[in-house]
Amino acid sequence: MPEISPQPHTSPFTTRRRFIQAGIGLVGAAWAGVFVQSRIFPEATAEGVKPVEVPLAELPVGGTKAITYGATPVLVLRTAEGLRAFALICTHLGCIVQWQEGKKEFFCPCHQGIFDQFGEVISGPPPVPLEQVAVKVEGEKVIVGEAA
Repeated sequence: MPEISPQPHTSPFTTRRRFIQAGIGLVGAAWAGVFVQSRIFPEATAEGVKPVEVPLAELPVGGTKAITYGATPVLVLRTAEGLRAFALICTHLGCIVQWQEGKKEFFCPCHQGIFDQFGEVISGPPPVPLEQVAVKVEGEKVIVGEAA
């Protein structure tokens, strides 16, 4: 009886050509996945978000008002100098920051990042200040999200 030699296990990457084809296929699949994801879950842009109006009477000097602008939580601060609004998204890892009234600062509970009342980084890992949102007063209304 003739001796049967076992077939060596072949890999799809046995040749350089097959390896390159597989790599191109993977990159193409990744691009297709990003394309499909961007169509299913489009990123919100400021252009599609409507401004939010708040009665000026709800914001006394020294007061704050939490609102949602688009899908972003925002805090509006009224000081003697004027109004400021900040997105409450930490610039480090995207956690929701908290306003600490007694200290007049924003605190990120994820990695103990601290921002001052102007949104500037005081300490911790955040690389840049909090994002400011445009805010202005028209008559007795505070308008958040419209170019001032």
